[in-house]
Amino acid sequence: MQLNTRQARIYKLAILLSAGKPVSADKIITELDCSGPTLTRVLKELRESYEAEIKYRKATHSYQLTASGHLDKKTFRRMQDALAANSELKTSETVSRVYLDKEKKKAVSLSLKMSVLRKIDRLSRVTETTRSEAVDMVVERCIDDLVRSIQASKQKP
Repeated sequence: MQLNTRQARIYKLAILLSAGKPVSADKIITELDCSGPTLTRVLKELRESYEAEIKYRKATHSYQLTASGHLDKKTFRRMQDALAANSELKTSETVSRVYLDKEKKKAVSLSLKMSVLRKIDRLSRVTETTRSEAVDMVVERCIDDLVRSIQASKQKP
């Protein structure tokens, strides 16, 4: 079973605190690869889901599992097994990479004659694309030829 990021963090936190000894917040944040606010949410979820009592020590900036609630040895073992299986799934699952090299787009406002707009709309309906994609298509096909013909006409005296 593949765990989502939230589940994996909850399981990792439970295992980190399972010894019942204080664990520094910095170590937890590093191990969970999360921010301070995310740690707060994960702690809340662990407390609520398993009725665990987790104390914060301001002096040492650490957390300690003081009452395990529904977290027993069997549950910790199940969590460790799930994390191990999840880790194996993630390493064996990477088959190929997806490259998302999209050109940047910039929103612009144009004033067009209604006749031109109707032509763009007709093109977008025929090609089943958006107006933006229809304009991109027209520009890609026609702009270079138009620029060349204008430059050629300017060079003729």
